[in-house]
Amino acid sequence: MTDAARLANDTSPAADDGLWLDHEDRPTFRHKPKLIGPEIVFTLQDREIAWSDGRVSGSLPLHQIESVRLVFRPANLYTSRYRIEIRQRLGKRIWFSNVSWRGMVEIESHDAPFAAFVRRLCAAIAKASPKARFIAGEPAWRYAVVAAITAGLAVSLAYLTIAALKTTNWGLMGLVAFVGGYTVWQMSLWLRKNRPGSFDPLALPTDLLPTVKPPRA
Repeated sequence: MTDAARLANDTSPAADDGLWLDHEDRPTFRHKPKLIGPEIVFTLQDREIAWSDGRVSGSLPLHQIESVRLVFRPANLYTSRYRIEIRQRLGKRIWFSNVSWRGMVEIESHDAPFAAFVRRLCAAIAKASPKARFIAGEPAWRYAVVAAITAGLAVSLAYLTIAALKTTNWGLMGLVAFVGGYTVWQMSLWLRKNRPGSFDPLALPTDLLPTVKPPRA
């Protein structure tokens, strides 16, 4: 199938499961990036992506978009946080994620609407800006730094475990296993999902989109 045909077919209902639409049936997504601050509404229009927080609004023409990046970026209160970053050729950048702040310790996830909106958005950008780059994961330099830290932490964890076994210090062993093991697991997950590379805008990588659970019957 040609790219043009794939673009035409990308708006099928199956691909847009969970998509939010505004009063004009345009794809939309709502995101509250900060605890203190307004909610931002993003709308995919025919030739641009527009946003508004009720006071300030703006837009990016789709044909001027230079790059799109998908990353896995866990937060302290929510470890399944995914983010899209869109950069214009002139330097302007916007981003949003699948989670929004609702209170001091409350985060609300919108996994299905986020995944559906991102699929629509990437397909529209690919059609309007054929030279746009679609980047998967973190920059190589950041990935290398985190990989080195993770390796060092794993070695330290192994050393502490051996020391605890030699001294029969079960308290230290339990602390190392719980805190260190969880940290290494989280960082390993980050490394697995954020491998630097590129992706097909019409077939987005599942590792960089939230897992959408089927609705309960």
